Amino acid sequence: MKKRFTIAFAFFLLCLSISAQRKPVSDYLSVRGYIKNLGIINFVEDGNTLNATSLYHKRVNLKIHPVSSFTIAAELRTRLFISEQQKLLPTYGKLLGTDAGIVDLSFTLVDKYPVILHTMLDRLYLDWQNEKWQIRLGRQRLNWGINLAWNPNDIFNTYNFLDFDYEERPGADALKVLYNISSFSNIELAYSPSRDKEKMVGAIKYAFNKRNYDFQVMAGNYQRDVFVGFGWAGNIKDAGFKGEVSYFQDWQDKKFANVAVSGSITVDYAFKKGWYMAGAFLYNNKASDQLFSALQLFAFNLSPKVLMPAKYNFLLQTSKQFSPASTGSVSVIYSPVLNMLIINPYISYSIVDNWDIDLTVQCFFADDYFKKFKPFGNSFNLRARWSFSN
Repeated sequence: MKKRFTIAFAFFLLCLSISAQRKPVSDYLSVRGYIKNLGIINFVEDGNTLNATSLYHKRVNLKIHPVSSFTIAAELRTRLFISEQQKLLPTYGKLLGTDAGIVDLSFTLVDKYPVILHTMLDRLYLDWQNEKWQIRLGRQRLNWGINLAWNPNDIFNTYNFLDFDYEERPGADALKVLYNISSFSNIELAYSPSRDKEKMVGAIKYAFNKRNYDFQVMAGNYQRDVFVGFGWAGNIKDAGFKGEVSYFQDWQDKKFANVAVSGSITVDYAFKKGWYMAGAFLYNNKASDQLFSALQLFAFNLSPKVLMPAKYNFLLQTSKQFSPASTGSVSVIYSPVLNMLIINPYISYSIVDNWDIDLTVQCFFADDYFKKFKPFGNSFNLRARWSFSN
């Protein structure tokens, strides 16, 4: 614990030492973030079980630019949970404090029912770039995904589409080197080490444009697997058309008996009157096609090989900005083998420039053990957010 605090503190001292320069603070220092309060009410098993959670969430994003081509970034996420769900999952505080990165920067400061206080540096990197090159070292977001909901190409920091309260998405401890060949093509090399050698991830990606389509091809190592990926983004007339496919095979599998294939496609369209619609499909052959509770959708072993518990998944989403201050959307996910249905309505309202309030509802239905279609859980999430920046 002491060693981790020392590393983090030394990094902040490096950041603050730049303040001695004789120029306005705003020229080299950017501070932004938000404070949120999220009230959650969960109804489980036909409403017989009711759980309430209050989550206070503060985020501070710090960037320092000592010179125009160099950036030092640190982003701190602190959350206070006051929840009855700690009874259902007593190890939740310990799980939050677990950091899979090469440096442990996740700390559970309080873990005593009904309170959990957790803080984490999910961004901590040095970045240098010019017209042709970019080199970034540290905890960062390596976004190789293209699609709206499911990203099989996102091998470094996979995220859960249902986790709506983590807009920034997870980061990875990595080295990234990007070379811009032209305005429409680049080569990116990324390497993410691990304390467990069998969880190392490293790959190279080539991105280019051909006939008004953006393409990317990639290959490398994903933990114990050799990895090959392909993605595209373009248009069919006025509709957007995107897709990603990834192939994984165990390095020691000479008989191709343990092959994982994950692929997704998205088609979206923006109508003249402000309506937006998108449809997506996900296939991951290593999914179990088993669902025991709604909690499993958040707690299962998420990876680019298995982005949902079901092999076949369909998504339909529609959204509209009703006024300059209000936006609404509805997402529907259906998995036919499980007969699983997820309905997510959402509405947001901007009170003033830096104050927002929104409501997200998540309703889960699926077949039980006796093949009876029934509710697996419902979650009502009311969130208020105040944003700040210098």
